[in-house]
This record gives sequence, C-alpha cells and structure tokens, in this order.
Amino acid sequence: MQRTLPAAVVRLLRREAADRNAHGYYQEMPQLTDRTGSRSRRRGEVLERALYEATLAELTEVGYGGLTMEGIAARAHTGKAALYRRWDTKCELVHAALVFALPPVPELRSGRSARENLLAMFTAQRDLLAGKTAFPGIEVIQQLLHEPEMRAIFADAVVRPRLKIVESILQSAVQDGDLDPKSITPLTARIGSALINQHFLLNGSPPNRRELALIVDTVIPPRGSDRAAD
Repeated sequence: MQRTLPAAVVRLLRREAADRNAHGYYQEMPQLTDRTGSRSRRRGEVLERALYEATLAELTEVGYGGLTMEGIAARAHTGKAALYRRWDTKCELVHAALVFALPPVPELRSGRSARENLLAMFTAQRDLLAGKTAFPGIEVIQQLLHEPEMRAIFADAVVRPRLKIVESILQSAVQDGDLDPKSITPLTARIGSALINQHFLLNGSPPNRRELALIVDTVIPPRGSDRAAD
C-alpha cells in the first residue's frame, strides 16, 4: 500500500528545494544537457558540409597527391565510414567538394554594357583564382590539372560554363555595335581568362582592377579606338 507523506513534511521538502535553487544548486544541470547535445551525431547536410570543408582544407594543406580519406575523416572529426557511405574514391569526394565551394557566376545585368558585364566576369575569375572564395586558389588548381580526372572535372564545372557566358557577352557587344563580328574568332572568348592566368604565373599575384580593365579593352575595344573602328 502506497504511503502518503504528511503535509508538513511535503511543505518542508518544497522549502528546501526552493532554497537550493535560489543558491544556484541546480545551475549546473542545463550544462549537462548541453554537453550531451554537443556529442550528438551530425547528419545529412550538416555532416556533408563538414566533410566538404575538411576536404578543401586538406586539399590546400597537403595537395591532391597527399590527400587521403583518413586525413579528411580526422579533420572532420568523424569516421571513414561516413565518407565511404557517400563516395567511393577521393576523386568523387573532391569533385563534390569543388562543386560545393564553387561560387555562382556574376549575374549579367541588362542595364549594363557588354564591357561592364565582361569586367564583372573577369573580376569573379580573378577572385576565384586568388583564393578569395571558398574555392581552392590557383596553387591547388595547378595540382588538380595534372590529374586527368580532375582536369576534366575542372573544365566541365568551371571553365566551360564561364566561356559560354563570355561568348554571350561578346554577342551582346556585337548587337550593341560595340564589337565587329568579323573580329570574333573561336579563341576570342578565351583571351581574357588566358591573360588573367598568365598574370598569376608571371607575377605571382592577381591583376588589379586597372589591369582587368585593360584586359577588357583587349577583348572589347572601347568605342573610338583604332581596333573598334576597323
């Protein structure tokens, strides 16, 4: 038979509990809950983001040749199983991480001239190669280009989409009368990116805005120049 405590005892216990709470006796209890929560397993997008960030950090630190699934897992504070459940090889993982880190291309605004849109594209490429985004800088990119699979991935994910946008800008310049269609060759859209890459290789630093403007002048000469008049 269940016994009921006398009312006086119940009141005494309640007063003691209130006194303890007032003096901070129970203040440590929420921290126990927080520490338990911090040990909870990361899942889904949260875990994948951590794996991508660990992959990019390892790639920058040890290069593609030194990259291992073990090193990525250790940096992400997880087990290798979390990686192999999603990707069979480090190439697949690096591909996914690069796509994750790739910044969007600049929006081409209808109110801007073709030269202004081209400058925005070249500025974005400069920032990407300079490591100003989450995407690896030119030092890592150069390593990736030595790997046939990674070179193909870089070409498909980075180079070709941007070339198509530059080609569309050149067509807009033709429609606006800023560029002679006879001056466009299959290589014209590549001139800007080639000059930006060359600046990195020769100077070890990214081109500044004035130098980018000169590259724009090379691709789409300003009105009134000798090339524009030809």
